[in-house]
Amino acid sequence: MPLLHRDSAWKSWLVAAGVVLGGLGCFAGGVAWALRTLYRGMEQELRRDDVHRLALHAAEASPRATELLGTPLSLSTLTLRAHGTTPEAGLVDFDMDVAGPRGHGVLQVQVTYTPRVWTLRRLVLRPESGSDVELPAEGSTPAHPPD
Repeated sequence: MPLLHRDSAWKSWLVAAGVVLGGLGCFAGGVAWALRTLYRGMEQELRRDDVHRLALHAAEASPRATELLGTPLSLSTLTLRAHGTTPEAGLVDFDMDVAGPRGHGVLQVQVTYTPRVWTLRRLVLRPESGSDVELPAEGSTPAHPPD
């Protein structure tokens, strides 16, 4: 009777490890895609409701910010850092790369959201050179109903 050739234990483990790693990779990719979709939706909502302009106008109204960057300020990118929302209200943190005639930096913004209004809670300017500057965070803008 001839002996049957059996696969080595290592080969079986390598196949199993490849299947598990492939599955984990697909899962991680799906989670990353879902999070990016949520963040992109929130970034679009911030722009649609002109929350970024509210933050820019508050920064331009601050003598310290105009001393460091000048006026007018322009926005190049808006990056969502975190958001936690419920159906009633939420908190959104985002960064804006801003530039003025005297320099540029990052404006760190924290806003609260209700179905009717966005309100500035915190505004911190991080100039390219220098330390962080806490700016007065005053103002609100209406929230548009979802499309």
